[in-house]
Amino acid sequence: MGIVPFIIFIILLYNKTDPDNRHADAFKFIMFASIAFGIVASILGPLGIIAVIGIIAYLIINAKKDKEAKKREEQYGWDPQRWDKENRSAGAAFEKKKHQKQTADSQDSSVKYDSLPKAIKKRKKIICDFNEKYNLCLTDSQIQNITNSSYMSEIWNREVQSMNQKYNVVYEWFPGRTQWLRVYMYVFHVQEITSDIRQQETIATYAFEEVFRFSDTLSSMTTAEKIDRINSEFFTSFDDATFMIAYRFLEGKGLKHSLGGPDVIKDEDNIDELLKKYSTAGRRV
Repeated sequence: MGIVPFIIFIILLYNKTDPDNRHADAFKFIMFASIAFGIVASILGPLGIIAVIGIIAYLIINAKKDKEAKKREEQYGWDPQRWDKENRSAGAAFEKKKHQKQTADSQDSSVKYDSLPKAIKKRKKIICDFNEKYNLCLTDSQIQNITNSSYMSEIWNREVQSMNQKYNVVYEWFPGRTQWLRVYMYVFHVQEITSDIRQQETIATYAFEEVFRFSDTLSSMTTAEKIDRINSEFFTSFDDATFMIAYRFLEGKGLKHSLGGPDVIKDEDNIDELLKKYSTAGRRV
């Protein structure tokens, strides 16, 4: 009996469709699908129909995802969503237990982490003062976002603590397990700040990757010339130190880029050319 509804549907569809439209591809597809489902229903029953529909839906969704991934790869040269999915475990490492936290603390041995003030205004002032002193270009809403996040995220809490320290130069602030975040906040004048540290890492990765893909097109320039062009193109404040921190950060994620500059012209090469020239002239005489 499973095929009967499909037969009725086919008859009604055929009768209700304008004769001129019966040759259309869409009409032929619907008719074919109805016949196929009718046959499956007569053999497997209702559960078989549900299974077939599920398989078809699964194949269509996967095909769509593959198409979108291919489009992203063509646009970026890599698939950001796939990378983010495969590397979520890296972000989870930031929320480890106490003994892992102590190991991470040893990497930041230059900074003593004390408790932050409980009052939200005092925490916000710490960020505002640091933002002004080192020209981080954080907006009021971003400062408020970091302040709020410091109450619920260990990483952001520690970042505010690091801003509450005294440094002779800004470079003393960079070292640590979140140096990628500190460099991102320092060099980009236009930023995106989120409370989720894994998402923040993805944002920084995208930003650095875009910069270094542009840098790869400047193969004939020295590193200093590349940095000048990048700062002009992306409205950033990279220098040699921050540039290399970002480069190593991407390298650690398997995103390789070239640091090659122009070929070095050696005086020896010019001398060899002159010797060869005059040697040849002497033989002709």
